[in-house]
Amino acid sequence: MPITLGAQYYRPPFPGPDYWENDLKSMRDAGLNAVQLWLVWGWIEAVPGTFAWDDYDRLVELAGKHGLGVVLSTIAAVHPYWIHREVPDSEMITNMGQKVVSTNRREIHFGITPGGCIDHPGVRDRMARFLVAAAERYSDVDHLVGWDAWNELRWNVHADGLVCYCPHTITGFHTWLEERYGGLPELNAAWDRRYQAWDEVLPGKRPGRVYTEMMAFQEYISHRSVEHARWRYRLLKERNPGVPVTVHGGKPTVLYGSDSYHGQEPSTALHRGNDWEFADVIDGVGTSSFPLWEDIDLSDFICRIDFVQSAARGKRLWLSELQGGRSADGFNPQHAVPAADQQRWVWSGLAAGADTVLFWCWRDEVFGRESGGFGIIGQDGHATERVEALTHTGALLARYDELLSSYRPRPAEVGIWFSPRTYYHNWCEDGDARRPMRAIQGVARALLRNSIPYTLVEEQHLDELEGLKVLIMPRSLVIDDEQAEALHRYVERGGTIVVESEAGAFGSNGIYRHAGDRFLFQIAGIEEAGRRPLPADVLPVGLTLDGELQSYFLPLTQWITPYTGGSLMADVSVGRGRVVALGVYTAEAYYAHSREEELSPSAGGFSDPGGPSAAGSIGEYERFLVDLLSTAGVTAPAWVLETGPDEPLGYARVGEAGGSPLLFIISEEPARAQTVMLEDPALQEVARDGLADLVSGQYMLSIDEGASVVLPPSEWGVHVLVSADFYESEGGE
Repeated sequence: MPITLGAQYYRPPFPGPDYWENDLKSMRDAGLNAVQLWLVWGWIEAVPGTFAWDDYDRLVELAGKHGLGVVLSTIAAVHPYWIHREVPDSEMITNMGQKVVSTNRREIHFGITPGGCIDHPGVRDRMARFLVAAAERYSDVDHLVGWDAWNELRWNVHADGLVCYCPHTITGFHTWLEERYGGLPELNAAWDRRYQAWDEVLPGKRPGRVYTEMMAFQEYISHRSVEHARWRYRLLKERNPGVPVTVHGGKPTVLYGSDSYHGQEPSTALHRGNDWEFADVIDGVGTSSFPLWEDIDLSDFICRIDFVQSAARGKRLWLSELQGGRSADGFNPQHAVPAADQQRWVWSGLAAGADTVLFWCWRDEVFGRESGGFGIIGQDGHATERVEALTHTGALLARYDELLSSYRPRPAEVGIWFSPRTYYHNWCEDGDARRPMRAIQGVARALLRNSIPYTLVEEQHLDELEGLKVLIMPRSLVIDDEQAEALHRYVERGGTIVVESEAGAFGSNGIYRHAGDRFLFQIAGIEEAGRRPLPADVLPVGLTLDGELQSYFLPLTQWITPYTGGSLMADVSVGRGRVVALGVYTAEAYYAHSREEELSPSAGGFSDPGGPSAAGSIGEYERFLVDLLSTAGVTAPAWVLETGPDEPLGYARVGEAGGSPLLFIISEEPARAQTVMLEDPALQEVARDGLADLVSGQYMLSIDEGASVVLPPSEWGVHVLVSADFYESEGGE
């Protein structure tokens, strides 16, 4: 299927009908090939049992007239105003036993949230009628190219409390526990409890209390979101079997660790589900991304797309809401969106394997806190250049459709461990899961900045260990027997695992293990001596590289846990593999310093987070990681040579398309020439005969027998390099 490049257009009743004809024509002229429409339940079924489709019918017709495909997004989380009248006692209940009062949605003109609880059978029945009606209404549309079954996986917006604790959700929780453990006796054995009836098993109430039940309830809430998505998917897919049906989060699952309990919208960790589990049962997954609104730099943006790509595992990857124009957030000043920034986002997504890019949105918003923002053609002074750039990209996607549609990123040899149960555990103490989230982001950022391909390995999807040479496990405090056994087999077969302090110190039951009971001691004899105060901001570790001992001064946070003899690093052979254990938390500290963020006050250490020692340790952590990977036979297939430590970075992403390597170079600064080093033999072979850049149409002649290529400055900081032979065969000049 061709790559979809589109924009969200209609959030009813805006824009008004007077704009429709000209806007849809202008979208096609600007290189877009699709338009997305929000099917808002509260708007469409304002009268119970009566569905008003007239505005959507007209928009779908106009899209076809102007050669645009249609993506329909079912906004079933915005309920009709009659929901509680027609379905009595359907309100959500907070952890304090209070009935939630629904209200108008802050950025949607008509409809209420959170509405009824999705566990209530009456709410599900009414929602199903809407979804089925929508699926049947547009099932015969020839230019329907996709369904977004659940926008940003929202279900508790404006609940104003931790939800849901209604009888239907509690019953579902108990049923899930019974299915998982087999019965109450088995639950008691796993949790070391003496419950006599299921009504005694109470869900956790708030952070700072007992871990066990709160961890389990968080996992159930995440599981429930996946099952709800599967339910929506089936209703749509049965009536549209030939059309892809996906869901997308407001951000990747991995980044749902930062919704603070003390914030405006209290919620548990991963309450919107798990992208890996969505991909198990749905055609694909996606994410919203608003880089300039949310202060997401280029490294973090590419990483967030990598996180979703890791979860998709070959299924469809959507950039479902990509920032179109200047963001708007009430009366706060916002940044405009230059075309070059936007194009780097688009091509970074394509380099990760995205098959769909949908901007939010075409025209500036007019309602509520988002008024005056987000439009590609919006009034931030950059609309003309954005449209010109989009037109060029649209033409490239059309011209090289077969090549780019066949592109697949090169499989990674490095994995980063993602443990949802570690997130649940951390939330129980801190009210968020920022620590493990930042640790994962730190490892990913360091690998990306050195152009080393990686993938995330979710703890319940252990098949993904196959093919990996190294598995990095930052701040992985919760490990159960199933994972421990899989990790042991992985190391025995020749893999390398890299862990941080207190790996596996807890089980999913929330109970602490003494050092001798942990999997590291059982498989490698590695035993920690216990927690010690953090003695300094930065501490040295040693690594033997090419027969010589190298020292690295790593940034630290929270505490240290020395090993036998006082060392902070253990390197032990196990079978054909290896375990490298660090008695520190360094990935999280690296991320904080590289983003100039302060660590949590309770983290300990870092008396001067912005000081010279902290700043210097950023490069030290990256050097340590790159050297450690090289000892396991992992190097970057290509990378951009820096001329100095403060120079903007270029990112090399390698994949295959049409039976030949395809190399993406994304630069933080377009106006700078860059030298790309080619390590991969297949890339070197292609480069010897010359390369061409699909974006600029320029030839790049290799030098030094194919080991490097010099790229000139570019308009956007984007190069897509193919063999000169292919370029000439496609009519390039």
